[in-house]
Amino acid sequence: QLSPARGADWRLQRATQMRFGGGRLALAPTCLRSSAGGELCANADWPRRGLDVNARALPLSLIASYLPPRADGQPWQVRGVIDAQARVIPAGGTWRGTAHVTSAQGGLRTDAAPSADLLRWRSLDARLVFDPARVQVDLASGLFDRSRVQGRVAMGWAAHAPLSGNVAIDTDELTWMELLSPDIVEPHGRLSGRITLAGTRLAPVLGGQARLTGFTTELPALGIALTQGEATLDALPDGSARIAGRARSGEGVLTVDGRLGWRGTGAPLQLNLRGHNVQVANTRQLRAVADPDVQVTTSAGQPIRVTGQVVVPTALLMLERLDRAVKASADVVVLDPVDPEAKVKTPLALDLALVAGEDVRLQGFGLDGRLAGRVQVRSSAGAAPTARGQMDVSGRYVAYGQRLQIRRGVLTWSGGPVGDPILDIRAERDVGGITAGIDVRGRASAPGANVWSSNGATQSEALSYLALGRPLGTVGGEQGQQIGAASAALSAGGSLLASELGARLGLDDAGVIDSRTLGGSVLGIGKYLSPRLYVGYGVSLLGTGQVLTLKYLIRRGVDIEIETGSVESRASLNYRKEK
Repeated sequence: QLSPARGADWRLQRATQMRFGGGRLALAPTCLRSSAGGELCANADWPRRGLDVNARALPLSLIASYLPPRADGQPWQVRGVIDAQARVIPAGGTWRGTAHVTSAQGGLRTDAAPSADLLRWRSLDARLVFDPARVQVDLASGLFDRSRVQGRVAMGWAAHAPLSGNVAIDTDELTWMELLSPDIVEPHGRLSGRITLAGTRLAPVLGGQARLTGFTTELPALGIALTQGEATLDALPDGSARIAGRARSGEGVLTVDGRLGWRGTGAPLQLNLRGHNVQVANTRQLRAVADPDVQVTTSAGQPIRVTGQVVVPTALLMLERLDRAVKASADVVVLDPVDPEAKVKTPLALDLALVAGEDVRLQGFGLDGRLAGRVQVRSSAGAAPTARGQMDVSGRYVAYGQRLQIRRGVLTWSGGPVGDPILDIRAERDVGGITAGIDVRGRASAPGANVWSSNGATQSEALSYLALGRPLGTVGGEQGQQIGAASAALSAGGSLLASELGARLGLDDAGVIDSRTLGGSVLGIGKYLSPRLYVGYGVSLLGTGQVLTLKYLIRRGVDIEIETGSVESRASLNYRKEK
């Protein structure tokens, strides 16, 4: 029995005989059966009759473990069986061989669902003729239900041996394109063409033309669809090929042109992407159109290089709907990572200018504003992107329970991480001839805030002007209608006003706390309605989220807590034991 490190086991069907010596090889008819099914038989009498090999009903699943790994780490699903006959016979002082492979039907898919076929063939017939100098392959097969591919390739084994051949294809099944990117879903269209091959195996020369028409596909991650797509590949006399294409996205059209070639030291694939009013995102988080002018170059073993400029004339970014990833703390040790060997397969090298136009809006976390400016984003292969440039922010910001006008808003990048710009923001309001506001400065990862007023009052008084529109001394406990505004003021000013304002309103609690319901810090107010029942209310430090808390003491050390917020609700049973 043969047990390879990968794949199925093979068992000898019956005892056999083999003799080797004196320049002769004799092998009695020998058959091996695979544990996955199928049979492989061989016999030899060399150099008299030669060598014969026959395969009967060999399942193609035998090769699954030898295929290149998928990006998601899951195994390929290969179905179908093949029959094959091969013969190598002596010819003078050398040898020559033939092989014939057939398969009634089969396919390659990503999972067990029949609809997931990336490639499906029928009536596959391949014939090979080979000798020590050359090999020729003739292939004909049906593809999917109504498509077909046919071709012939002949070449020498040596790197500089002549190459010749042609491949003709006509198919309306483009599911295989999903292999190019996990974002491509349901591609449709027709691909037809005839490509000729010449030159050498080391330096092939393309001829002919291939054409893609009626192309459509969806990109669910971006919420967009490409329609009315078409592309052509035309061979050029210098051995390269010219690529040209276009597709519609939203109201705009994206055009592509470039070259594909193997000669010279330059990148074999060079593409230019241009467009106007091209829809690049249409999701709950982001709606945007862009005017790209981007160049993409790539070659085997090298990072994909992206340069140029992308102008975004119109966009709407909903900040509160963005995914907020939770980072592990520095002392967390991952004992069993999902894929310890996972790494970027095709790293990017970026040198791209991002330009925000006249109608780029930001909404969420209390902000309703516009963004304008230019940032140059750069990254080397495998490194985090950095940026240089400036974006100006204008509009209104809801904070302290009030709508504040952004008088100055600047985000500056000076070669640091893209996600950590330097902030310089001032938002303010006018109250009875007095201007009160807040300044936010520093890096986005650790900003600092300062509340101020034009009359030079303390921060407590300035915050009261900003949030309540009056001096702190005029706020009395009888002003119940001010509780909502006061709690908003607490959420913005934190412990600065907690003791003063909380005491004036007759509250049991007033301070900064963490709310798992809102996913961040709130500063809430609360009061015990009875020795066992507590009611609290809090406003998020970011934006307009609110949370209502009910807590009931079941017994000493045991209570049940319910939080209902504008984002979600949660309940917990808490147990405490003093030591």
